[in-house]
Amino acid sequence: MARVIVTPELADTLRSIRIQNKMQAKILAEHIEKSPAYISKLENGNIQTIDSLELRSILQFLSSDNSLDNIAEKIYASLKYKYSNEEIKEQLWFVNFDTIERKLPIPESLVDVIKTSMNTHSITREQLLRRINANEALTDEENDDKSISYNQWYHKNRIEGGAQFIKIRISSKLLDAILDKEADVSPYVFVYAIMFYVLKIEQYGERVEISDEENTELAAKAVDILNQHKFFSIEEKNALFSKKETQEEIFGLLSTFDRDNIEIISDILTGFKVVTEVNIKDTNERLKGFRENMLWDIGFMMKIISLDYKALEKTNVSNKRNLIMAIEKLLLEYSQMPESMNRIEIY
Repeated sequence: MARVIVTPELADTLRSIRIQNKMQAKILAEHIEKSPAYISKLENGNIQTIDSLELRSILQFLSSDNSLDNIAEKIYASLKYKYSNEEIKEQLWFVNFDTIERKLPIPESLVDVIKTSMNTHSITREQLLRRINANEALTDEENDDKSISYNQWYHKNRIEGGAQFIKIRISSKLLDAILDKEADVSPYVFVYAIMFYVLKIEQYGERVEISDEENTELAAKAVDILNQHKFFSIEEKNALFSKKETQEEIFGLLSTFDRDNIEIISDILTGFKVVTEVNIKDTNERLKGFRENMLWDIGFMMKIISLDYKALEKTNVSNKRNLIMAIEKLLLEYSQMPESMNRIEIY
């Protein structure tokens, strides 16, 4: 499993997010089955590396959120509070989280642009896959270096200076799924790589070696096309937002998925406000319970609240009460199961 270097900025960010969310180190330690002393060492930068899955688990728990997109936004906001854009770009743990672990909805219009360009310039899928996986920006030594993990950004010092690189490996199955619109989400870096190499083949054919200036120009063009279709990395999204002056301009940058999310959350808050006006004390008590449940396991709670309760539309009040009593009984039974029967699973 990939290991993440614990930079001073990462240690500081973990501590800041934990404090912002008023979470005790002891609670976090229990969540990852480590001691409070481990959390203290981690936040003080006395631990050199951490397993990438463990880091994700910590960030999700600290953020009380199961959406990597929302977590990445929170991390970026925390980083922006203390660090410059250049300092943030140096944080490979965040770049990996943002562009590799976080999966973004793929706009169909962007796939159409890619496929149109491929058809126009007779670019086959086999040719595109070969070029992507050849990692033409890397040296032969870097491509042959077994210590460099695939699909993980890393820092490499070269004669001309240090820079960030990534050794891409995309399967033909994934490429087909993206181009055939069977995959509706993808890490940012895979779609970027597809767009970049389509442009490279379109402009330079089978020519592999291009200058740094030509490479930079192609990269900027690929990012610009992704931006036009609102397929953003967190860095790009915030850079574009910072250039907008009005809320209308910012809203115009949002994808349909972002807009739907805003509308859904607004409707949920409206519903909470309605029941609050009826009985604020009772509503607060129930929402406190809901909040505690989210802090416990947001993924489980998202599954519970998204079940098709509206199918009970014709059910009378008495049967609804019976259903609640049955759920409470089941909850008690499951809470009393022996430890040997409880296992952490993906819902």
